[in-house]
Amino acid sequence: MRCRFIAGPILLALALTASPRATQGLGAPFSGPLVDLAAPAPAGATLPNLAVDRAGRVWLSWLEPREGGGHRFRLASIEAGRTGATWSQPLTVAEGTAFMANWADFPSIFVTRDGTMAAHWLEGNIGRGSYGIRLRTSKDSGRTWTPTETPHKDSEAPVEHGFVSFFDAPGAGLGLIWLDGRRVEGRAGGMALRSTIVSNGKAGDELVVDPKVCECCQTSAARTADGVIVAYRDKSDGNIRDTSVSRFSAGNWSAPTVVYADNWEINGCPVNGPSIAAIGNDVAVAWFMAKASVPKVQVSFSPAGGPFGPPIRLDSGVTYGRLGMVMPAADRVLVSSIERGEAGPQLMIREARRDGRTGDPLAIAPMTAERSSGFARMALAGRRLVIAWTEVRPGAPPRIHVSSAPLR
Repeated sequence: MRCRFIAGPILLALALTASPRATQGLGAPFSGPLVDLAAPAPAGATLPNLAVDRAGRVWLSWLEPREGGGHRFRLASIEAGRTGATWSQPLTVAEGTAFMANWADFPSIFVTRDGTMAAHWLEGNIGRGSYGIRLRTSKDSGRTWTPTETPHKDSEAPVEHGFVSFFDAPGAGLGLIWLDGRRVEGRAGGMALRSTIVSNGKAGDELVVDPKVCECCQTSAARTADGVIVAYRDKSDGNIRDTSVSRFSAGNWSAPTVVYADNWEINGCPVNGPSIAAIGNDVAVAWFMAKASVPKVQVSFSPAGGPFGPPIRLDSGVTYGRLGMVMPAADRVLVSSIERGEAGPQLMIREARRDGRTGDPLAIAPMTAERSSGFARMALAGRRLVIAWTEVRPGAPPRIHVSSAPLR
C-alpha cells in the first residue's frame, strides 16, 4: 500500500530515553533449549511464514528467487517435537515473474480444522501501480492445488489489495480478510478492511468489515468458540490509529471496538500491525504504538468474550515492534518483537499473563532494524513453540532460520 512510512530509525532516535521494563517473576518461558530446525529454504530466500495442521505438523513457507528472474513460493513440513525429524521435500505453490516480494506484506499459509491448506501471495499489475491477492487451496497437503483465485472481485481495478489474514470460518471452512483500496460507498477514499469465505477454491461474496483503516499495517485473525475475531490498526478522520477488533458471528461483522484508546495520532502508517490469538472465547491482542515518541509493545486480554483489560507493557527498552504472538493458555501469551539492546537489535520473546505479570525477555537471535529483516513468525505445535525469521548480514544473502523449544 502507498503510505507514509514511519521508519524504525526515526522512532529509535525519538525513544532513546525509554526505560527498561521490570520483569515480574515468570522467568524464561521454555522448559528446554531452543533447537535449530535447519530450515529447508535456500540462501536468498526470505519472508518465512508458519502454520500447523491438525496432525501437529509445522509448515514453513518462503519466497525464493528463481533462476532467470521472478520468484518461487514454496513450503515444507516437519514434526517439530520428534527427535531426529527432518523437513519434507519442498513443494511449490506457485512461481512467476509478477510476484510482489514486499518485506511487510508477505505471503502466508494456513490450514483449516478440516485439513484444507490455503496459500496466498501478491502479484503486481505493471504500469498501473496496483497489486492484487492470489489464492490457492489444497486438500492433499500441498501436493496438488486448485487453480489460482483472486478473492476480491475487482481484479481489473487500479487499486491495491493485501495484508491478508486467514481464519476458520464457522461452518464454512476458510475465510480471509484483507486491506482493500476500493472506495467504500459514502467514504471519500482511503483503505477498507474486507472479507470473504472460500469454498472449494472459489471466493464468495465480499463483506466490508471496516470502511476506513490504516493503509499498510498487518491484520490478524483468530477463531473463537462462537465465531471469529479480527484485529487491525484502525484510522479515524483525525488520524488516530489505534488497534480495533471486529467479531464475525451469524454471517455478519460487528461494529469495530477499540482495544485500548492510546489515541496515537500520526500522519503516516507505522507498518506495524497487531497480533491476535484466542482459546475458546478468551482473547488476547498485542500491538505496537509510539505516542509521544515513546515506542511500546502492549498486550491486553479479553476473558470469556468480555471487554479488554488494561494494557500490559512488554518491551524492555527501545522497541521496533514487528510482532508475533501465540497463546498457550487462556491466561498466557508469548509475544515476539525486535528490540534494541546493548548488543544491537535482537529478536526477543517475552511472556505475559492476564494478571499483569511478565517474564524475562529472551533474546533469540541478532537482527537488523532495516526492512530486509521483515517479520518473525511464531506457531504452536502442541506444547512446543516454533519461530522463524530472516537473518540479514552485510555481504551475504539472506537466510531463513527456524527454531523450536518446549514450553514450560
